[in-house]
Amino acid sequence: YGDHTVFSDASFDIFRGERVAFVGRNGQGKSTLVKLIVGDENGEGELKLGHNVEVGYYAQIQEKTLDPDANIEEIIQYEATGDDAKIHRVRGLLGAFLFGPDDYGKKVKVLSGGEKSRLALAKMLLKQCNLLILDEPTNHLDIGAKEVLKEALQAFKGTLILVSHDREFLQGLTDRTFEFKDGRVKEHLGTIDDFLSNYQVQSFREFE
Repeated sequence: YGDHTVFSDASFDIFRGERVAFVGRNGQGKSTLVKLIVGDENGEGELKLGHNVEVGYYAQIQEKTLDPDANIEEIIQYEATGDDAKIHRVRGLLGAFLFGPDDYGKKVKVLSGGEKSRLALAKMLLKQCNLLILDEPTNHLDIGAKEVLKEALQAFKGTLILVSHDREFLQGLTDRTFEFKDGRVKEHLGTIDDFLSNYQVQSFREFE
């Protein structure tokens, strides 16, 4: 960014079915790498997606990913168009993400930050993706919505990349960790608990 390089000399592969966490302090390049993967940012070097990879991306700033003049049901039904099984699931999915019938007609522009986050996650889970990338998905979620999302991700059969500072959320979801620090990206094998125990800390706050 201008004269500032957030990271360099990063070289690694993520294989089909792997579930990885990107961790580190803010400003170390986690979201930048995610944006490079999905094509929202340009950088030097080579980044290659595998054959037939379909990416589902959850960004931190949901206002940019949702039509402000569409209502909740329209947003979800757009993703389900042409698939009867999906259309049948729409209202059940909305219910799981804490939207009742009285909410269906609400326009995106009147929703709170938490409601926008929940709607964007529900929309993403309807897509036919084999790579899910979620950037700080729990920032605006309450405990109930967080549990719904975690269960959905545990059931997901594809490849998963999670950017998060939430240890409890990451527990049981990932088996490899990439640490972003001082302009480098370092790979650690094992769960998020393994990663933090290696640093002899209990939480991300201690680690950071």
